[in-house]
Amino acid sequence: MFSKKTLLSVLIVGVIATVAGAGTWAAFSDTETSSGNTFTAGTLDLKLNGLDGITGFSIANVAPKDQGTAGTVTVKNDGTIPGDLVVSSANIVEDENGMNDAETADDTTPGVGDLGNAITISIYDGSTLLYRGSVAGLSGANLGSLAGAEEKTLTIDYEVSDAGNEIQSDILAFDLVFTLNQQ
Repeated sequence: MFSKKTLLSVLIVGVIATVAGAGTWAAFSDTETSSGNTFTAGTLDLKLNGLDGITGFSIANVAPKDQGTAGTVTVKNDGTIPGDLVVSSANIVEDENGMNDAETADDTTPGVGDLGNAITISIYDGSTLLYRGSVAGLSGANLGSLAGAEEKTLTIDYEVSDAGNEIQSDILAFDLVFTLNQQ
């Protein structure tokens, strides 16, 4: 039989031979490089009638049951990525603007304008109704999406309710804030 020394010697020689043999094994390989990789951020750039901001409409001498088109606005995503268009009202001011005898007799809130409660606005994209309600209720109304470089013309209509003398000479002033959010 083998002695312990002989067995240990054979084992050591075997380990050394295995390590030496492993160092001489080779395999083919090839390395290539993909260079010049970049990321470029897209843009959102909302334009109203081709500008960064516009002066809105001014409708004078409205009366109960009046209706019509207040104006149009062309909204354009002058950027490169799609966005969702929303609109809200801001800076709402209702002014009594003086009171004549007829208004004084009917107005239960002297000193506070009443026209905001009497006007309904509607926003259309062509014949598609996007919003209908009060100016004060206009908060983040979804007007649809705009792809990069896409534009559409929105029509803003108004209608005065069958209000009475309480709205005489009142003024309703407000801003429309259009926002384009990344999808």
